[in-house]
Amino acid sequence: MNILILGAGAMGSLLGARLSGTGASVWLYSTDREHMEAIRKEGLYIEELDGTLGNFKLNTFHEIDRLPPNPDLVLVMVKTYSTETAVSNILKLRSPSTIFLTLQNGIGNWEKIAGITGKDSVIAGSTAQGATLAGPGRIRHGGNGPTYIGEPEGAPTDRVNRIVELFREAGFKADSSDSVERLIWEKLIVNVGINAITGLTGIRNGIIAQVEAATKVCTSAVEEAVLVARAKGIQIGMEMVERVVAVAKATARNRSSMGQDVDKKKRTEIDAINGAIVKFASEVGIPTPVNFTLTMLMKTLETNYLNPRVS
Repeated sequence: MNILILGAGAMGSLLGARLSGTGASVWLYSTDREHMEAIRKEGLYIEELDGTLGNFKLNTFHEIDRLPPNPDLVLVMVKTYSTETAVSNILKLRSPSTIFLTLQNGIGNWEKIAGITGKDSVIAGSTAQGATLAGPGRIRHGGNGPTYIGEPEGAPTDRVNRIVELFREAGFKADSSDSVERLIWEKLIVNVGINAITGLTGIRNGIIAQVEAATKVCTSAVEEAVLVARAKGIQIGMEMVERVVAVAKATARNRSSMGQDVDKKKRTEIDAINGAIVKFASEVGIPTPVNFTLTMLMKTLETNYLNPRVS
């Protein structure tokens, strides 16, 4: 099987390395030329959860026109704001049987992909794996949670089951699901409770579970998001608060993806996470003051480092 990792940052690189252990041909693609060149020359180094260091030889690309054609599976891991551009740019490489799988953060990604590729080419899911980019060609595995994959609508199909088996063969705890929309919302809510807080404060995920003030902000943000989800017809309970805190503990060493973006002074996915909750809340008439504040603070921080003229 030929697998293209579209967006080989920390998480994309981790998934690609693991999937390469199945005997599949894995192609990492990222616009981060330094990261891709480091892996090409020396392999991808992964600091595992137990502290050991692994090295994986992988094919890397930082230019679209050098990618091989006809991937069997395109694992879409780019930032939400880049989804449409990234998928459009590699569309000419696909074959009629190419499957696009999104395990991205945020919400609305499979719909964006389907708008370009056609709905029949897309499957979706969520993963609770965690990874931090430690430097060019180096990542740190920060959390080992389950991965769920399914059709965007309806029961799992043979193609879903094949991809699930591939992930299991790669060493992931993976299962199929007939409730992909709920899973995407659940992952969204996990990110709502962790990403902006870590991005704004500079902390790692575990501090959210250790410091009372951080736990309280996380709890309030998650409770607001659950109310919005319910209003949108997604059956999610308030036990999500305990689940988010548990994820923070399980990924204690990890710096969230939004935190990593802030560290590198890059654009974040705030609009697709806490900002999405605020947007949906306005549609259903639910107040979300905590998520609104987190969103506006993150946008203020972003503006300060993305637009030097402001400061």
